[in-house]
Amino acid sequence: MLATALLAGCGAPDLAGEAASPAPAVPASVSPATPGTALTPEATPSPEATATPGSALSATPDETGAAEPSTENNAADVAFARQMIPHHLQALEMARLAQTRAGDPWVGEFAAKVATARDTDIRTLKDWLDMWGAEPLPRDHAMPGTQTRAEIEALAKLRGPSFDRKYVTLMIEHDNGAIKLARAEQAGGAFGGAKALAVATATSLGAEVKELKKYRALLD
Repeated sequence: MLATALLAGCGAPDLAGEAASPAPAVPASVSPATPGTALTPEATPSPEATATPGSALSATPDETGAAEPSTENNAADVAFARQMIPHHLQALEMARLAQTRAGDPWVGEFAAKVATARDTDIRTLKDWLDMWGAEPLPRDHAMPGTQTRAEIEALAKLRGPSFDRKYVTLMIEHDNGAIKLARAEQAGGAFGGAKALAVATATSLGAEVKELKKYRALLD
């Protein structure tokens, strides 16, 4: 196969190198609060453990309670959760197509990691919407980076190298759209958990885009 030969000659993207493999965007220590339960300082990641340069994660509250993340939500938080669920569901749909249609094992493995990460985030976001009395947007609601139903159906008809190229191209667009939604939450959200998830989403999906672009360069 084209992808296999290219990978043999050039090497697949270094999954342990500069771009991390798809990982759940929700930090383990920022699990959603159950309905009626406020986030506690213990649920906030410590800066030593998770903060990176430019991170929007708050510092761990000190004894005076400074920098405690907000447990209040606003319209931006609700919009973020309502949009990200159908956005991630489309990524899951494309990942499942890759399980039976990808020609290169790398594409199938990448898609499997995407599916695991998105499923984790969807559960978190749904818990928040339940707590706020809101529902996700419809599955095919147009958002930054999402594909039309016709594009998904066209992808489903492909196999092997042609599927791999199209899947990678669509996922780059899809991830960049999700990053835009995450940055909007970082700028306008109030709920500490959602803002932390937005930071993690932008970081992890940015790493995915780097991996996908590196792989696509091998196909050109």
